[in-house]
Amino acid sequence: MIAAFICVMSLGALVQFALSQWRSIWITMAAQPLSNSLEAATGIANGEIGAQHFEMLIHASEQLARSSNEGSLWMKEVKVYYRALQTCLKLSGKALPSVTNWANRELAECARFAAAVLDRRLNSSLAYSNAAQKS
Repeated sequence: MIAAFICVMSLGALVQFALSQWRSIWITMAAQPLSNSLEAATGIANGEIGAQHFEMLIHASEQLARSSNEGSLWMKEVKVYYRALQTCLKLSGKALPSVTNWANRELAECARFAAAVLDRRLNSSLAYSNAAQKS
């Protein structure tokens, strides 16, 4: 019985560590400075990226990824997390303001991540285009 309890606690700690590691990876990417090409492509200023832009940024990033055959690192997971946060936000409503504030901050971080991915794809596409023109 004690061995089973230790195993369950160890698995719980492993899952918690994995989630924390995953979140720190994409939060770090979301914190990267964005280039002017993102604003030119989307019309959204760097400081104005919010949760409401997530769907548009994801769609643009997926379209660009299809044209360049580039994979989407962590994009599926962040989309699932975004949907879960939206559900949490709907359930908490105005009854739990601290949960609502936390969920809104996390939704904005998801949008920043999507913007960072799109920015990186735009820049790599521009670099490829410039290299192709020079050769």
